[in-house]
Amino acid sequence: MIPLKLIIEGIYSYQERQTIDFTALTNVGLFGIFGAVGSGKSSILEAITYALYGETERLNARDRRAYNMMNLKSNRSYIELNFINFDNRTFKITREFKRNSKNFEDVKSPTVVLYENINEQWIPLESSNTQSIIGLSYENFKRTIIIPQGQFKEFIELGAKERTDMMKEIFQLHRFDLQDKVATLYKKNQSELDQLNGQLMSYEEINSEHILAIRDKLRGERESFILAQDSNKLLQEKFQRVKNIKEDFLQLHKMKSQFQQLTDQQAEKEHLRQRMIRFEEAYTNFYHILQSQDKLKQENRYEHSRLQREETKSNDIQQLNQQLSLQLQEVKPQYERLSERRISELDLELILQLITFSSEIKGLKESAEKGRNFVREAKEQQIQSKNSIQETEALLLRLKQSKPSANELMELGQWYTRHQAILQQEAELHQQLAELKTTIADLNDNLRRRGFDAVEFESKYNSELLTLEARLSALNDEKAHLLLQQKLTHFAENLSAGSPCPLCGALEHPAIAEGIDITQELTDNRDAIAKITGAIKSRTDQKFEIEKLLLRLQSLEAQQNDLTEKSRAHESLKSNHLLQFTWQNYSSMDESVYTQKKQELTRIEAQIVATEQILTNRKLVLADLEKKLDKANNKLNELEVNEARKQTQINQNIGHLKHLKWPDYQPLEHAAVENQYSTLKAENLHIEKHYKELTEQLNGLNSQLAAQNSLVQSIQDRISKIDNEIVEAEAVIEQLLKVSPFNTIDQVKETLAENLPVQQIRAELEQFQIKFETLKAQIAQLDKKLVDKVYDEAFFLQQETALEQNSHQLKILTENVAKYEQELNQLETAFEKKEILLHEQAKLALRNDNLKQLFNLFKGAGFVQYVSSIYLRQLCDHANIRFHRMTRNQLSLHINENNEFEIIDYLNEGKSRSVKTLSGGQAFQVSLSLALALAESVQSNTKASKNFFFIDEGFGTQDIASVNIVFETLLDLQKENRIVGIISHVQELKERIPLSLSIEKDEERGSQIFIN
Repeated sequence: MIPLKLIIEGIYSYQERQTIDFTALTNVGLFGIFGAVGSGKSSILEAITYALYGETERLNARDRRAYNMMNLKSNRSYIELNFINFDNRTFKITREFKRNSKNFEDVKSPTVVLYENINEQWIPLESSNTQSIIGLSYENFKRTIIIPQGQFKEFIELGAKERTDMMKEIFQLHRFDLQDKVATLYKKNQSELDQLNGQLMSYEEINSEHILAIRDKLRGERESFILAQDSNKLLQEKFQRVKNIKEDFLQLHKMKSQFQQLTDQQAEKEHLRQRMIRFEEAYTNFYHILQSQDKLKQENRYEHSRLQREETKSNDIQQLNQQLSLQLQEVKPQYERLSERRISELDLELILQLITFSSEIKGLKESAEKGRNFVREAKEQQIQSKNSIQETEALLLRLKQSKPSANELMELGQWYTRHQAILQQEAELHQQLAELKTTIADLNDNLRRRGFDAVEFESKYNSELLTLEARLSALNDEKAHLLLQQKLTHFAENLSAGSPCPLCGALEHPAIAEGIDITQELTDNRDAIAKITGAIKSRTDQKFEIEKLLLRLQSLEAQQNDLTEKSRAHESLKSNHLLQFTWQNYSSMDESVYTQKKQELTRIEAQIVATEQILTNRKLVLADLEKKLDKANNKLNELEVNEARKQTQINQNIGHLKHLKWPDYQPLEHAAVENQYSTLKAENLHIEKHYKELTEQLNGLNSQLAAQNSLVQSIQDRISKIDNEIVEAEAVIEQLLKVSPFNTIDQVKETLAENLPVQQIRAELEQFQIKFETLKAQIAQLDKKLVDKVYDEAFFLQQETALEQNSHQLKILTENVAKYEQELNQLETAFEKKEILLHEQAKLALRNDNLKQLFNLFKGAGFVQYVSSIYLRQLCDHANIRFHRMTRNQLSLHINENNEFEIIDYLNEGKSRSVKTLSGGQAFQVSLSLALALAESVQSNTKASKNFFFIDEGFGTQDIASVNIVFETLLDLQKENRIVGIISHVQELKERIPLSLSIEKDEERGSQIFIN
């Protein structure tokens, strides 16, 4: 199982919805989840196991699990997990439970839905049971995929029975529990043996003497059949010659009739060919030019219509232009006097300002004095703050200048990761190719040991088989002769005077033949037949085995070629990837410099972050101080400036008055002067606005008129160009007519109107010609064949009658032979079946004894326990590979005779002791080694391309050296295409892991997840 995405909301300390994209984490192979104690790290794993199995490590159903899992500030809990199972199928499972709005402690039972991604659609499944999908129970999932806190040593501390049950489930050892199957086989075998004994009772009367008598009758019928068959063969050959002549004469007559029909169609086909040639010439030379000419004429008509519309529009614009010019002449005198009215308006505005400024100057002087005192104190604090910031900035600059390039390290890390993946794929390809080569070599050796020769095998086999079959036939004939002789001897020995002969019925026996004992000859004959039959079967089996080997070899060679091509492509990929290594200060084969630089970057970035935080705080203080100082200065300047500006403005305003006098308006109220000013300003604005509107409208019409005239001219130019193109097209058509078979363009258009299917007509003409020439050649061949032959119908009927009579006689003889052969075959088959049944009876009796012994062997699941101990020892051997390295070859894991774990202590003469004597750190090391070995064994059974493993404890028990060894072990797993996730609060691990999640707990928002 490999997780793809996890969504959690309202679970434990996760108040707000948090999403973890495991795709980026699993792609790097090794990732971590870090955070302070109680931040919610382990809750992520608990959410995964609860989503999959509805079970958690901390809480069970009796612990009011739903209420206690839900965040106390939330009214809804939700978990969604997307994952891939062992056969690369994608699933999604959701679990949701809500709080009763009327009762805080009442949390409703969770709802769970399991989906499968089929054709990019999430299809809900009927059952939400994931055990069959993942292939592990909840307990074994915790031991092999995700190991929660407090469970790391569980596998070591399990009892013998519990560990056997676990091994039985994980490695499917139930397939070795064969007690019931053996009992079933034993009962089935006993039943078959009883049935076989019953069948043998029906074959008691089948014997070799009856078979010999039927074989003698069959031999006589076969001799008569062979004579009739030879006569029939001669008659058939004679009749077939006459029949062939008749068929040739009939075929010749039919062909001549068909040839006459084709000859009558020649003129019509020639006319069609001429029409096709004429159409092709018209289409090739005139079709495109005529299409172009029609298009030009169409465009010409459209442009003339457009020209007419645009000329009308131009005249309308010109008339409107004349009307606006007359209106502008009427308004112009008022607009020319506007400047004098503006001066009076400005004077009134200045007088209004003089009245206002005079009343404001007094208040500004009092406020300015208070501001000057505050500014003096703030400037002293500003100087001190700036000095501190300059010192911090200098330190930050030195840190940034010494920092390695983050982009370069990121690109380099991606290159190394890709390089490791390429090397892993290359090793897998080479391993597969080597295995294939070994298998192919083994097959070739097997063929050579069997004496296989591809050139002579088939012919040699057929030759040997024919020889053996001929020898078998001769031995069968010899056997029949010996049996007949034996029977005659038996009859002769039993003859007595006055008793009738069983063969001829005679009562007198003047010269009784003396019999010869041929028992040994019959025995030798049967042995020879059995030997030849065995040799034939051996040759047939040998051929079958060789053919199976050849098919297997052919398939493996095809796979080898495919892998070779993939290997070449991968070599090219590897070379291209090496060419992309452009970092001069690093090595493509050694990552140590990269690792050192990455650690240095992490350290400097941490210092930079801390320094930047200090600098930010100091700048915030300075900014706040400067903000207050600027505000005070601005206010003070504003006051002083306003005072000076107002006084200056008063003086300037008095000096700027042109038509009006300040003394005349000084005693007046502000409202009276403002009313006079507003009236004059409104009148001036109306005059200016009206004049500008007329001017803008007139300018716009002038531009529009110029553009319209330009458009009319362009349309006229286009019409002229189209006319020239039409003339040119007509000239081209005239030239084409002169060199074509057409007199006028109308003839061309009529021809094109036919729209003949040229390809179809050409194929039809070619087919007609081929048929004509073929039929002509066949007629000539038959004429030549029948030049000296004559067909006689009477002679044909005579031969046909003679053949029918002979065939009827042959049919009768054939039926007689078949009848005796069938009877003989039935007897021989029954006799052979009897022998087979006897042989099967012996086999079943032997099998009955063997099954009884097997039943005693598998009784009580003893064999399962034996297999479990083998798996456990293999698991122990795999775990020791890593455990030796973690303990610097000081300790080793061992399975004693009771299938219990013990520790071999090499520092104490290799003596064994209990695993319970290990320290906490050593217990973590051996548990990790066993867990990794167990996970690899379980997940290798699924044959998945990647394996996933999650660890949630233990690193805090290790010293720095041990942490390094454990971390290197995890890195090796990454190179083996295994995905490893760890949960820890050890800071040294966080700095060394390429990608990780940080869990931070906020008092208001709950736990938050951040990617590093």
